[in-house]
Amino acid sequence: MDRGFYALGSGMLTQSRVLTGISNNLANLETPGYKKKKVSVSTFGKMMINRVDTQKTEIGDMSLITVADKTNTIHTEGVLSNTNRSLDFAIKGEGFFAVQGENGTVYTRNGSFNVDKDGYLALKDVGRVLGSNGPIKVGTDQLAADEQGNLMVNGKNVGRIAVYNFADYNTLRASGEGMFSSNGGAPTLIQNPSILWKMVEGSNVNAAEEMTSALSAQRNLQNCSQALKMYDQVLTNSVTNIAKL
Repeated sequence: MDRGFYALGSGMLTQSRVLTGISNNLANLETPGYKKKKVSVSTFGKMMINRVDTQKTEIGDMSLITVADKTNTIHTEGVLSNTNRSLDFAIKGEGFFAVQGENGTVYTRNGSFNVDKDGYLALKDVGRVLGSNGPIKVGTDQLAADEQGNLMVNGKNVGRIAVYNFADYNTLRASGEGMFSSNGGAPTLIQNPSILWKMVEGSNVNAAEEMTSALSAQRNLQNCSQALKMYDQVLTNSVTNIAKL
């Protein structure tokens, strides 16, 4: 009986974590470069079941509880949209823009840039965009760009946007919405990136899929909650009736 409380309680906690992840995805539906997060569910602990006989025959095992194991980031490419804005860029294929933040370099697919007060190409509230030779000083939003990320102001090349890639995306650690930092994996500079000017990559979150997953998780949460109430009632009745004997 007690084992049922553990199983149902863990189920409620797990589905709550799943719903939190889905809510975060939906909240960032319109965030440029945002990558979907998915909570994986696994079992924790197993118990061997034996038949009650002289041989203690093994029947198999059963899981004790379920847990929200970890949160995985889905790095599929989002929808590319034409903005006709001179400071918007999108990467076609693999790779990340590098931005010099306050706590080090972060990597992102969000290419909706601005020009900071000192004239550097920057990502708002994050830091300066890195080029092949460090931060890129453009001085104006009136610029042009080619498919390799070379930036021209009044016909003069003022820098080239750097695009980096990682051999294993599992080494990336989330550092904000759509931002990642290197967690042991060394970034590699892509020599010939494909950068689309006046375009931006949107979130890779599919609203319909997230809503379907949310309904499923909510239903599972409700089922666990109702079953837990039944267990509580049965246990209460058992204790009450035993006391009357």
